[in-house]
Amino acid sequence: MQRQWRLKLAAVLLTLTMAAGCAATMLMGLGGVAALGSYKWVEGTMEKDYPKPMQETYNAALEAAKKLNLKITAQQYTPSQSHIEAVTQDNTAVKVDLIARPNEITTVKIRFGMMGNADWSAYYHRQIMKILQIPDQP
Repeated sequence: MQRQWRLKLAAVLLTLTMAAGCAATMLMGLGGVAALGSYKWVEGTMEKDYPKPMQETYNAALEAAKKLNLKITAQQYTPSQSHIEAVTQDNTAVKVDLIARPNEITTVKIRFGMMGNADWSAYYHRQIMKILQIPDQP
């Protein structure tokens, strides 16, 4: 009798352990879906996709640079790929690359300095989002 009780208890514990693993996996999957459309940090460059055409996003990136008091040193616009170079007041280099994607989506990559600065890059992205009237994700 006691042996059956122990087997049942072991089965319940095993089931709970497996269910907890599935729940964790499911929550990680949901986290990945929630991250869609958020910032992506790759080797010092922060990138984000905007549901706007290239021209509109490029103009917003220029306006955001002015709001951040960046001095634009070079700019190049093409319908498929654009580039902005600027410097901060303390002479930190800023590079902004824009890439047109299908369905009027534009990827914007921002890098502050040689190693990158996540805080300033995210702030620049938030300025672009305000100009494009895109709500900020939590």
